[in-house]
Amino acid sequence: MFLTQANCKPALLLGLLALPLVLVTACSSGLTTAIAPTATLDPPSAIDGVSSGSTQDPAGSSESTPLAGSQQTTNSVGAQASSATDISSDSKVSDNPKHNVSKNLPDINYFATNKSDRFIVDFEDIVAAHPYVGARSPRPHNDAQIYFSNTDTRWRDANKPSDYPPIYAVADGYINMPKTGFYNIVDHSNDSFPWWHVAYVFTLKIAQQNGEAIDFLYQMEPYMIPELTGKTKDFYKQFILVENGQYVQKGDVIGYMYVPSFDEMIGAKTGSSHIAFSLIKQPKTVLVPAIFNKEIVEQFASIYRNPTEGWNSKSFGSDWSRGRGVPDAMGWMISGKENPFNNNDLDVLIHDGIIDKNLNSKAMVYPENLGFLEENILYSEYGWGDSLKEPNSMKNITIEEDWELLFAGMGGPMTFAIVIDENGSTRKSQVFELRPGQNFSLNHTNNFLGNSSTFSVSISDPSEWGWSFAFAKKESGFMKPGTSRDVSPLCPPGCPPSPNPYKLNKKNP
Repeated sequence: MFLTQANCKPALLLGLLALPLVLVTACSSGLTTAIAPTATLDPPSAIDGVSSGSTQDPAGSSESTPLAGSQQTTNSVGAQASSATDISSDSKVSDNPKHNVSKNLPDINYFATNKSDRFIVDFEDIVAAHPYVGARSPRPHNDAQIYFSNTDTRWRDANKPSDYPPIYAVADGYINMPKTGFYNIVDHSNDSFPWWHVAYVFTLKIAQQNGEAIDFLYQMEPYMIPELTGKTKDFYKQFILVENGQYVQKGDVIGYMYVPSFDEMIGAKTGSSHIAFSLIKQPKTVLVPAIFNKEIVEQFASIYRNPTEGWNSKSFGSDWSRGRGVPDAMGWMISGKENPFNNNDLDVLIHDGIIDKNLNSKAMVYPENLGFLEENILYSEYGWGDSLKEPNSMKNITIEEDWELLFAGMGGPMTFAIVIDENGSTRKSQVFELRPGQNFSLNHTNNFLGNSSTFSVSISDPSEWGWSFAFAKKESGFMKPGTSRDVSPLCPPGCPPSPNPYKLNKKNP
């Protein structure tokens, strides 16, 4: 199935978790429901027995250094518990009520119809996002993410933690904090130029299923190594307002997101400061964080399809493309094992995992949104599946002026070819290819046909992920996303060795 754009002219035929504690390898017009308030839990008098496992414990931690001109932020959220434990845990309900953390938590199916109206941040504080991209997608990724602008003057002028984006409790629950949650290694030691960065992380126990706790993961990834920027190892501590075992209520501010300047960042120019979030059924099952109401999902989807600073933002990250063209969803193309409410495989998850079966799941970036101004487009089409299914389409296209071309594929495998008839023979040139396991890809080329002005287009899309393309007037001013940032990261190359090279160790046991 494909459609021809209506702008033809008469003379011219007009593409995680990095926590060692919960490391999981992914294989890698909607209906509405009644919205009720999120369950309110009875606050505990004390919490002990929140079991867990540890992350890397950095040696030599020192007192945290406030930002210039700041004072340490104090915690004003909920009751506190004194014991400090780590995240990964067997939180099965105990027979001893004193140790029964899950007894006051609702079953996860409560959130199937009683959605939270509190997102993890304020939407005006983020510039891009992507949903949970499931095991049935072209390239799975087992969390959702939200991204921040590194050029926003609010963050560049900040001088204390509370000047940065607040992070909220999405529901009532109990904090599960690793002992060194302020220094969680995100390792890339297996890259050609090894590098790593430091995240800060905790979870919020919000539900249970058959006695097993289900946590909402907060992993803040500024893309920075504090010590390389003159900060102390525990710099991120001041951005965390909660402690292990602490009871919080929906809407409480539980932390702040540190957004570094470009000259503090690590990685590549296409890295982007973000928060990763998902549900975790302890000890390590990762689930779609589909606990938010339809209004929140719509705002979330609007941002991941249309970043507020545009696709040419200097803060652009290559991971933004995971959500490009994806329909409204908290989870897209998920397996039953990733579904928190039942065992249904789903193309889209917003609601209860049942009525979602009727939702539109097709992904698409339409030709006018690829990057050319619409008035410069000479010929464009979009569709799902092989072009050969309708053999008379995209044949004998004539463009008599010089052109450039953008082609987008929503997932591989996929090929785009141009076919020319020359002196009674046919010549087919493959122009673009998406390999199996590749997600959204945007490709550009200039006219390479010489004097030929008439040609045909052939597209192979056996999985029907979807594609679109546009031929536009030469010099239409396309800028490739990720090319506008003008400050290089501190490293790589030359990053210090990772304190926890778990990817290297996994690759070379």
